[in-house]
Amino acid sequence: MVKRFTAIIAGLLLAVIAPFNSFCLDINTLGGVKNSVEGVISYKSSQFGAENIEQLLNALSENAGDYNSDWYYIALSQFGINCSNKKSVSALKKAVDGFYNEGLENVKVTDLQRAAFALTACGEDITSVNGHNLLADSTYNRKKYKELDSQGVNSLSYALLLLDSKSYKIPESSDLTRGKIIDAILSFELENGGFALFGNGADIDITAIVTQALAPYRSNKKVKKSLDSCLDIFSKRQDNGGAYKSFSGKPTAESTAQVIIALNSLNIDILKDSRFIKDGNTALEGLNSFRNGDGGYCHMQGYNTNAIATYQSLCALVSAYRYLSGGGVFYDFNSKTDVSEKSVNKAIKNKSNTNVKKDKTSKSKTKNTGTVLTEKPKAETAVNGDYNSNTENKPKETTKSEKLKSTTAPVDETRETVSTSDEAVSVKNKTENKKQEPAVPYISAGLLLLGYIVLFAKKAGGKK
Repeated sequence: MVKRFTAIIAGLLLAVIAPFNSFCLDINTLGGVKNSVEGVISYKSSQFGAENIEQLLNALSENAGDYNSDWYYIALSQFGINCSNKKSVSALKKAVDGFYNEGLENVKVTDLQRAAFALTACGEDITSVNGHNLLADSTYNRKKYKELDSQGVNSLSYALLLLDSKSYKIPESSDLTRGKIIDAILSFELENGGFALFGNGADIDITAIVTQALAPYRSNKKVKKSLDSCLDIFSKRQDNGGAYKSFSGKPTAESTAQVIIALNSLNIDILKDSRFIKDGNTALEGLNSFRNGDGGYCHMQGYNTNAIATYQSLCALVSAYRYLSGGGVFYDFNSKTDVSEKSVNKAIKNKSNTNVKKDKTSKSKTKNTGTVLTEKPKAETAVNGDYNSNTENKPKETTKSEKLKSTTAPVDETRETVSTSDEAVSVKNKTENKKQEPAVPYISAGLLLLGYIVLFAKKAGGKK
């Protein structure tokens, strides 16, 4: 009887202890961030019925060239997963061929840039994709088909991010330089600071994307002044739960995600810098408030899981993981992040790795209640170069190409020293490993408790 009682108690304790550590992971730790990343991967895998990374990559290949697949390649690769999957590479190259067959003048340059990032994530040389120089045609050679700034500051920012992703050199034969791109980006700055695709008010998402692009050049006086105003906007637009408000005035996962990537790019410690902690809540806690029980993320709190919100949140989580583990910034493909693919496959197989504490303290004002509502199509600005197909009020193409033509800034086309028309700009693109995941002694405590129960059971049996 005693043995049976002990076995039952032991089984119950193990059932509780096994997931307990996961339930108690704080999003403000390396373990909590990793858990959330794996939760998104598990969610995406469950959509396809994939049981491991290889099957997930195969499934993603069905929509290669589309933002719902491409950003997963980018995020997974930067998380440390090998994405050189044959089906994915073949499908991405086929999508690129489709862009060229359509005529690049008819294709958004941000689509080309996203595909270039995805192919880079899959280990491919983007200067030779089935005979096409995708790097050139989406950056310094874009003028051959259409002006690089035809999508405003968005396409300029991604051009700079792409060029810097692997420290590419712009050939001397091109009349475009990094300095000219930076000057063109700065020409879009609003009077009161920040950036937007249209209107006079700073849009958080676009301001954050510009910040990500300009971050390596922050020693330049003009760039630093612009970035300082962006940081001021980020601080003021953060709500008490740690989330960021879009131009609509409501906090969204996408805005919060882009700011996290931006702050990581500037090597700002979002867990300690008081400018970006509101009412005790960090931006990571703000992002966590959009997390649903399935591991995906909603556009606004309380809504169904949203595709765009989920992949952008994944990118932000991977960015935070790289920062906390001492890796490079999100768009830096020269640095690698080590992650256990075995751990990721286990999360996919279990499809239950979604247990991260919603709130660090009772102060949080942005708890996810789990209420399911019918979400309306997002009618906001472009994010990550993707226009929502349901949006009717798409911004008109904005161009300031004369800025690209008139700027004569000398540039040394190495990653280390870049000049704008102001002064030399040095690159600071490395982060330090400042955070250590705290040990969580729940399993030890559970085993100790189990020992006491066994001892109590034996004594009880002896008395009988």
